[in-house]
Amino acid sequence: MISIRVGLGSCGISSGALEVYNGLKKAGQDISLSKAGCMGACFLEPLAEMKVDNFETLIFANVSQDDCRRIIEIGKSLEKKKERGAQLVYAKRRDGELVFKNVKYIDDTEFFNEQVKNVSAKCGIVDPESIEDYKRNGGFSALKKALAMKPEEIVSEVKKSGLRGRGGSGFPTGVKWEAVLSSPEKEHYLICNFDEGDPGAFMNRALVESDPFEVIEGIEIAAYALGVSQAFIYTRSEYTLAVERLKNAIAETEKSNLLGENILGTDFSLKISLRLGAGAFVCGEETALISSIEGRSGRPFPKPPYPAEKGLWGMPTVINNVETLANIPAIILNGADWFRGFGTGPSPGTKMFSLSGDVKNSGYIELPFGSTLSQVAGIAGLKKDNFKAVQLGGPSGGLVSKAHVKMPLDYESIEGAEAIVGSGGIVFIGKKRAVIDVVRYGLRFIVSESCGRCVPCREGTMRIYEIIERIAAGNGTSDDLLNLYVLSNTIKSTSLCGLGETAPNLVLSSIRNFFEEYEERIPLWKGKAPNLISFQIDAAKCNGCHLCATICPKKAISGKRLETHEINQDMCIRCGLCAKECPFSAIEEHLAEKDQKLKIERKGKE
Repeated sequence: MISIRVGLGSCGISSGALEVYNGLKKAGQDISLSKAGCMGACFLEPLAEMKVDNFETLIFANVSQDDCRRIIEIGKSLEKKKERGAQLVYAKRRDGELVFKNVKYIDDTEFFNEQVKNVSAKCGIVDPESIEDYKRNGGFSALKKALAMKPEEIVSEVKKSGLRGRGGSGFPTGVKWEAVLSSPEKEHYLICNFDEGDPGAFMNRALVESDPFEVIEGIEIAAYALGVSQAFIYTRSEYTLAVERLKNAIAETEKSNLLGENILGTDFSLKISLRLGAGAFVCGEETALISSIEGRSGRPFPKPPYPAEKGLWGMPTVINNVETLANIPAIILNGADWFRGFGTGPSPGTKMFSLSGDVKNSGYIELPFGSTLSQVAGIAGLKKDNFKAVQLGGPSGGLVSKAHVKMPLDYESIEGAEAIVGSGGIVFIGKKRAVIDVVRYGLRFIVSESCGRCVPCREGTMRIYEIIERIAAGNGTSDDLLNLYVLSNTIKSTSLCGLGETAPNLVLSSIRNFFEEYEERIPLWKGKAPNLISFQIDAAKCNGCHLCATICPKKAISGKRLETHEINQDMCIRCGLCAKECPFSAIEEHLAEKDQKLKIERKGKE
């Protein structure tokens, strides 16, 4: 028996997978042909996998219509126990009797050998349009187990697992659930946040397109644990294939008595409704999302109260990201201790990341928290020094340099590098690209997506963008850089929602990690050797106000508030921002070149 599945995610379809699917259908009338989603290696699309009898599954990459007949011929030869056409086989899976001895296994390839597939384990394997296929692969066994547990036990297990929200902030999921469960209000709501809007982020889309039933199962377990009878999935209308597969998954689950009234003969009933937004980035923010579902303009409102206290229609509401909810079935099946076996103490489990930019291998990956940026670069097909920067967390994230390649990918380490995990977008920036152009692109996106409700975000991001445009054109001044700092810190501390609070991240991180690119665009500094001048703090004048330390792009100034500060000359890049900011004129500029000559003359006299 020859069974072939073709990857028909958005990436596969855009690469010609539908034509391949139809070509195989036409060429092999006696084969079993099915659909699959994306297994993550978008650069290999179109992908097809063939299982012949009990032999190992063969994987074919970058398949064209011309390859269809040859693939079927390989299958027919294998039925006769003859191995032919090995050159067409990209890799194979360890799931049967040994065949094609010299062909590598898929989990030994550059792209997959570092990955740990938990959430995305069935992506690219199950048919996303078939509930029976999902069940054959263990689907809904977690739901059956959960319905035999008490809601408090489920919440306790999720809290014990340490699962943190995978949508951006990383808030502990169990804590959020506990707050809603203990609420005196009788009616609770659950919202699955599928409003993935970051440029360079597509993990959630790929997950829903490839394994929508897993997301449905996670929603059901969460709803049962929280006493929810009405759940919503909020997404964007641009995700046409994902929406189509979600609608099908909801309908198929209802037909199987796994969703709807008295699920599996219990007292638990649940309705899941889809809500499509117009693609506003700000609707990824919880309160803006709630406003949109309620039929109002998708704009955030101040917190507290938080959605867990007063959310959808004024009732306690849990809002979890797609990937967060997709983790729930595995936690219920395998336990919190199993989940904590991956990742780090404060950041347990695995995380899906998308890879794009100047990379050889584009797609999405799943790694345990604590994996390094160097590992990700290797998966992306990059050598250690074959990139200039990495954008983490989308346009609201930050830019890190090659100096951060050993940095663990967890919430604490990434925040320490002035970036964020965000939803998981990782964009590599090649050596030939200008970092300031990346910043301009990100700011242009932020400006266009600001809802306009609060002045700091509406006006401040526009002013930052104008300054960056001026610097990029080579007309910047040192005052512009000072103004970037003042504006950025003001916006971060006074904006209404997360969009404004994180909007300056790209600017601040790029100045700190790629200051030389700003130097080259500011005429006053261009070509000026940094070692010609130095800045020193006069201890008699220093009042310990700490403004110089706040403004320093390299954190080269040490000292606590109300104590005398000091400049680390090895870290100082001589930008002069501290001297401009000091209100007591305690920071003096010294011509290092003259000081050096004086030392030489004295040495000669001695």
